[in-house]
Amino acid sequence: MKIERFNIGDDYVCNMYIVGEEGEPCIVVDPGADPNNFIEKYVRKHHNGQIAGFLLTHGHYDHIEGLRLCTMQAPVYVHLLEEEFLVEPAYNLSLDFLDHLYIRGLKTKLFIDKDVLNIGNYEIKVIHTPFHTRGSSCFYFEKEHVLFSGDTLFHLSIGRTDLITGSNKTVESSLQKLVVLPPETKVYPGHGPSTTIGDELRLNPYLTRLKK
Repeated sequence: MKIERFNIGDDYVCNMYIVGEEGEPCIVVDPGADPNNFIEKYVRKHHNGQIAGFLLTHGHYDHIEGLRLCTMQAPVYVHLLEEEFLVEPAYNLSLDFLDHLYIRGLKTKLFIDKDVLNIGNYEIKVIHTPFHTRGSSCFYFEKEHVLFSGDTLFHLSIGRTDLITGSNKTVESSLQKLVVLPPETKVYPGHGPSTTIGDELRLNPYLTRLKK
């Protein structure tokens, strides 16, 4: 499974991932900043210009801004509770960090917890982890032992809960859904370096306390 990570822009921009074998349709996870139409250029060069779908872990501007510029038509997968973030600057935080961000005209496909998405050559399980935002979700590629965790789980940390629709009341129940994954599961977070479930169970204080 080929996974390319990109982090383009200022310190606040997210990790964007492009998933898929060379020459085959790809999946773009959290298309953040996209200066000079980087997404389109990369996909044309490495994936014959074919995007099977965009996966959004949540709707904050730094994870969705690239959708505004990309002209490639592909379904955008977003949690049912998170769709409003695409068109509401107060929710996607663009009121504070950049011009008001409205993204309309997308071909959205809504999912909920435990849905199984078949996109391109991959089967993806949705794990709803609502505490960073109400619709925050992780994407588990079980066959490949890969998890895209968005701003739910970072290396040695977790996402914040003090932004609009966030809640510290659902942190533990959300993380419980992740600690049961196989320890060898590779975790690709929304910010920072990749890790594994096993390493986080040993070192991340937010996860180690759940084992006690």
